[in-house]
Amino acid sequence: MLRCVSSLSFSGLLEEKILAAAEAGFSGIEIFREDIVGFPGPPEDVAALASEKRIDILSLQSLRDFEAVPGAERAWALTRAERFLDLTARIGSPMLVVCANTRADTIPDADRAAADLAALADLARTRGLRIGYEALATSAHVRSYVDAWTIVKKANRENLGLIINAVHSIAADADFGRLRDIDPQRIFLVHLADAPTARIDTRLLTQSFRLLPGQGNLPVHDLYGALAALNYRGPLSLEIFNDQSRALTPSAIARDGMRAFDLLDGTLKADRSPHSLVRDVAFVELACQGEDASQLERLLSQMGFVRTHLNRPGTIALYRQGRITLVVNQATAGLAHSFYLLQGLSVSAVGLRVEMEQFTKRTSLQSSKPGSEGQAKRTFDVPTIRGPGGAVFYLLDDDLDRQPFFDRDFTPVLGAAPSNALGNVDHFIQALVPNLFLSALLFYRSVFDFKSEEQHDVFDPHGMVRSRTVSNANGRVRMSLNSSLSHATTTQRFVEKSGFAAYHHFAFDCDDIFAYAATLDPRFAMKVPPNYYDDLMLRFNVSAELIDKLRRSNILYDRDSRGSYFQLYSRQLNGFFFEVVQRNGYTGLGAANAPVRMLAQSLDFETEHAFDL
Repeated sequence: MLRCVSSLSFSGLLEEKILAAAEAGFSGIEIFREDIVGFPGPPEDVAALASEKRIDILSLQSLRDFEAVPGAERAWALTRAERFLDLTARIGSPMLVVCANTRADTIPDADRAAADLAALADLARTRGLRIGYEALATSAHVRSYVDAWTIVKKANRENLGLIINAVHSIAADADFGRLRDIDPQRIFLVHLADAPTARIDTRLLTQSFRLLPGQGNLPVHDLYGALAALNYRGPLSLEIFNDQSRALTPSAIARDGMRAFDLLDGTLKADRSPHSLVRDVAFVELACQGEDASQLERLLSQMGFVRTHLNRPGTIALYRQGRITLVVNQATAGLAHSFYLLQGLSVSAVGLRVEMEQFTKRTSLQSSKPGSEGQAKRTFDVPTIRGPGGAVFYLLDDDLDRQPFFDRDFTPVLGAAPSNALGNVDHFIQALVPNLFLSALLFYRSVFDFKSEEQHDVFDPHGMVRSRTVSNANGRVRMSLNSSLSHATTTQRFVEKSGFAAYHHFAFDCDDIFAYAATLDPRFAMKVPPNYYDDLMLRFNVSAELIDKLRRSNILYDRDSRGSYFQLYSRQLNGFFFEVVQRNGYTGLGAANAPVRMLAQSLDFETEHAFDL
């Protein structure tokens, strides 16, 4: 199947859209009629530009409200259609897209619609063109590809074929099993898109909420699989109507589009490993200098971390506890130092253990250029990959157990052995500027093979925060992607402060959070609003004794159908903080308590701004 894209999926001028699609590797591009209006040359130059960039023009979009119009308007409909055909030929396109009529006064007669389309196909044949007919869920009468196929068969013209639209088909509750009844040679084009849900107003869904496949929750992969089973070999075109996506540059949109195709292709590969490409978090690197480095080290010491290794210059230290490794990087050159110069104390990189052979094979098949986002390269003899918002990931081969990277570059430090009070990195959160939210989701799904949960909204005292959790197959790597349009939310304040790669906290698990809390200096813990604990009594059937224990330790509580969950937050250093959690069967990330955490941090920010350990 051919990877194509519609020009209306992009922002920018038509020439920028053609260039971005060609450079990303798309086979073809559909030209939206309105894009030609702002083109600097005559329509023939569109064909010349596409030829120069070595990308095919797939179609002209779109002739609307043509077939089955009331009798008095039929002559004008044919005249207008001929003008569309002339424009189709001028831009070098082989096909004109015709959308099913949406007018309320459309004649409800399939024979009349077929006769009109047959007449149009005859006019197109004299110009060497084809007509693609597309059902719309918002059409007056032709709402499903099954309805459109009935009309195409009645018209009985070889140069008239079917266009299938994923979102419109799903919105019309079309059964993709009916594709078996269609000759794949008569499917001229498939429009692909996703959406958050099909259960909203159809017109709003199809016109404003389309996403790239993999960014929403529609069964687009079912359509993709059905087309593959049908042995369809024609073009699939991404047709995305979404203001958030269009806020990206044309090259970024094109890159994401190719990732969406990579993700769809992955669903068809029966030989894919059932194991996680990413196994777990190997380490977290924090960049710091001077006094904030001292504060971080004191905080880590109070949390039970022990410095176990130093690099040979003595500027990078490993702090360990349980199976957690934190890399505290105070070097005055290199990548971490660049992070520090831009945003102060911050997470500069995350190390991941991966199945290197399988991961390298997967990333080599990605459609990005070498060295760009999503492509692995080497830094300090360790492969690295750049992610959304400037995030950096170090990739450690899972087969090279117990970190030869550390053994080679670090020497042990004599001292107390680290404890096991904390066990693993439980989860972490990346805060993103709003226009990167969907792009980041696609990155983690396509490059790291992470699974995605549905989006939910979190109430911050100063606005709304969108959140979506992604995780690897074994559940050892869980991260939440957060973004907010409100400048005053804790999430957006942190993004504006940090600039990029904004990991605002990492959570560690433990077996007994109350025993752990008892070892901490009270200055460490984020202060939970007192009324939170009274509110818990309204939400859960818990004892007064448990409420009192939670209150004394500033621990938050949640429960789901599988068990309970306890959370303890540190106060912030430069907007960054840690979390300690205890899971008793609970599977989420404590989203119900996120508004309380944001409220407490807002109060802390507005009253004290920072704390000194």
